[in-house]
Amino acid sequence: MLGQCVDAHAYKTLLRRGHAASERWLELEPVAMRTRYNRLPFPMQHRLADHPLMQWPALMALCRRMPPREVRYRFGDIAPDADFDRSYSPRYREGLTLDDALDNLEARRAYVCLYNPERDAVYRPLLEQLLAEFAVATQPLDSRITWFSTDVFISAQGAITPYHMDREMNVLLQVRGSKTADLWDPADPVILSAAQKDQLLAYVGRKPPWLPEFEPKAMRFDLTPGSGVHHPFIAPHRVHTGPELSISLAFTFRTLVSDRLTLAHQFNGKLRQRGLQPGPVGRHAVVDAAKAGVLGLARKTHAGLCRLRGLDTGASLPE
Repeated sequence: MLGQCVDAHAYKTLLRRGHAASERWLELEPVAMRTRYNRLPFPMQHRLADHPLMQWPALMALCRRMPPREVRYRFGDIAPDADFDRSYSPRYREGLTLDDALDNLEARRAYVCLYNPERDAVYRPLLEQLLAEFAVATQPLDSRITWFSTDVFISAQGAITPYHMDREMNVLLQVRGSKTADLWDPADPVILSAAQKDQLLAYVGRKPPWLPEFEPKAMRFDLTPGSGVHHPFIAPHRVHTGPELSISLAFTFRTLVSDRLTLAHQFNGKLRQRGLQPGPVGRHAVVDAAKAGVLGLARKTHAGLCRLRGLDTGASLPE
């Protein structure tokens, strides 16, 4: 998931573009945005089902011209509690090729994920337009967007995306067919403990697993063409495809605030690896900012020293 960084200048350009747009593809309800954005999941509407680039023939052509590393595929029929990070391993696509998956998607019950279609020259204008519309809607509610990525999911009937959580915010937009998206409240300590959040964002171990006692707390959203659902920061979720070919677009993004929270969690993760028990992120904003500042400064210093020595800057904090 490479994605695209958005600096301050690019963000201002997005805002101008979003305000000036004569045609809008997203329908973001102001009250829902104001009361639930990045707190709890909520449904939304869009018009992408009518866009020619979101039709199956155009997407099939996109799959064939994208770099192979940006197109992942597998059989869609896997266990709901399978490990998400391993769901694209050879175990789940033995004997299945990409051409076979695309040409016989429903017969083979295949699942295709297309990463970063915003890098394609044909699709970039549309996907940047969606980003611009969302930037305008979130500007009064959040800090500026710093990064975004898009994914297209193409799946046969009965496909499953196992329980997992992203390390960003997300909007899932259904274009064709139907899906059921189950989401959980990321602020519920039963679903995600403080330690699990720290480890998740510090990339320590596997992602927290689904447990049977979580099921009554699921918030269910039935998605059809023209509908979607907002995923708050690190909200756990699971998706089931309906009885027909399904196409959906996921819009994943980060902001200055979520970047700061991520650094604070990673700071805590470092302390936990040393046997300490830090206070949870989210309790005191000033403390969170200090943790993020310490870790951010350490990484900048490390990167600067590496550049002076002619070394690879990497991305990890020195032990």
